[in-house]
Amino acid sequence: MTISKHIKENNIFYVFTILYIITIALSKAGQHIAAGLLLLFGSILLYIGYYSKNKDIMNMKGILGLSWFGGLGIAAMQLSHLQKDWHSNMWIISYLFYLFFLICFDGKKVENTYRIIKKQKNIDNKVLEKLFHCILVIGILSFVSFSLEAIILGYIPLFSTSIHAYNSFHITGIHYFTFSCMFVHPLTVIYILGSEKKVSKKKVFILVSINILAFSIAIMCISKFQFLLTLALPIIIYLSMKEYIPWKKIIVFGCVMAVFVIAVLVFMTVRRNYEPGYLNSIFEMKHTDLPMWIQYPYMYIANNYDNLNCLIEALANGLGSHSMGLRMLFPFVALTGLKFVMPQLVVGEVFITKPELNTLTILYDAYYDFGIIGVILFGCMLGFLCKGIMYLMRKDENPIKYLLFGQIVMYFILAFFSTWFSNPTTWFWFAITLIMYIYVNNYKIKDIFIKR
Repeated sequence: MTISKHIKENNIFYVFTILYIITIALSKAGQHIAAGLLLLFGSILLYIGYYSKNKDIMNMKGILGLSWFGGLGIAAMQLSHLQKDWHSNMWIISYLFYLFFLICFDGKKVENTYRIIKKQKNIDNKVLEKLFHCILVIGILSFVSFSLEAIILGYIPLFSTSIHAYNSFHITGIHYFTFSCMFVHPLTVIYILGSEKKVSKKKVFILVSINILAFSIAIMCISKFQFLLTLALPIIIYLSMKEYIPWKKIIVFGCVMAVFVIAVLVFMTVRRNYEPGYLNSIFEMKHTDLPMWIQYPYMYIANNYDNLNCLIEALANGLGSHSMGLRMLFPFVALTGLKFVMPQLVVGEVFITKPELNTLTILYDAYYDFGIIGVILFGCMLGFLCKGIMYLMRKDENPIKYLLFGQIVMYFILAFFSTWFSNPTTWFWFAITLIMYIYVNNYKIKDIFIKR
């Protein structure tokens, strides 16, 4: 399937492409607010277009387009003095990444072939019992790991007065298990929705206790990253498993959750002992009278794209060189311990606008490794991966498939926030998911790769 044919067959993407070109022209002309708003509108149109094809709220193509280009539109408004006109490659790779994702996701198949079947059948009692075991083990293991870190380090970030409390709360190896608490909530959702009978009072008490414990870990760590994942993953899985949810309920729930998330993020920022004056000096907003609850979410999204542009300009100006795969393979180097034996394998230099604003986008490492070619290959890889997952969602009865699907969708929703697929924690979570997948249905490793 050629690129031009693909665009024409996806009419909504054809329209979006026109809007994208106009956005670039407006941005180059200095009309940043107009450019940002137009791109934001285009991202919403993109999601609605793909949603209308199969009525699937959790449509991967729509979600990635909405998140990636929506965030790009917000950043393009340039409301901070830290921001400047982007390098041409910034606009090019942002478009090509999504285009090649679509091409590899669709292939020669029509979209409905890979449509997720949401209606969840009742899960077998033996499988349910193993799901319950997974919830208990993950919950207890994460709490024990958190307790060990607190004891060894001598403090809990939530109750510390140090500005570095959050960044310093980390013990190599143990911290991976601490943050695995995020699996407790989605596994509980799968367990409840898949139960044919009412859950016993004893198990309800245990589940409630474990979930409260797991959620408290994210709060006590004052980790915005962990809080977002802990909250987002169970919601995504719930929407994936339910047959039908009225849009009115979704919109109302979404608005309430948005207010809640912003409130908690601001609270965590305060608990990190960041004063408004300090944050204002960091954000350098053009309109300093904007309330913090607007400034903070804006910079939380926008600066990540400017960090990507910072990398692009640095490499274009010869301030650094492409890492030739070392960035994307860093999780392997980290998890195997090779980073201690061969430190030269670790590419430590990160090009960002400001040390305090150090979060990156999903494309950062792909571009760092191989430039535009790296971004195209990354888009293709994600397209094929998601195509396989959608096949799994249709054919496999193992309920852990929802956990895998939920993680991918969550990374797409937060595509503006992290590199995700070149993050050691993400690889660790995938490994845990695989272990649970094998355990729940008594699969052997070879069975996963044999068509059943």
